[in-house]
Amino acid sequence: MSSWSCPHDLDNICQRVQGATCDPGMRGCVLEGKVRFARDEMNLPRKPVKSLAPAAPEPVAEPSRKRLFF
Repeated sequence: MSSWSCPHDLDNICQRVQGATCDPGMRGCVLEGKVRFARDEMNLPRKPVKSLAPAAPEPVAEPSRKRLFF
């Protein structure tokens, strides 16, 4: 057996199947039908699952525009 990481996985979101949670072997994945997984449930056909949108970052407060006397 070997271990690897998917080149299409970016923060657990698949870049090949837009908007889906990365799940190796799912429909649309480059591995679909090409490999056999050790767990039998991973070998069954699976539909992509829509990923949750990442939380929006909090707005950054603007620096004050106070004049400094130099």
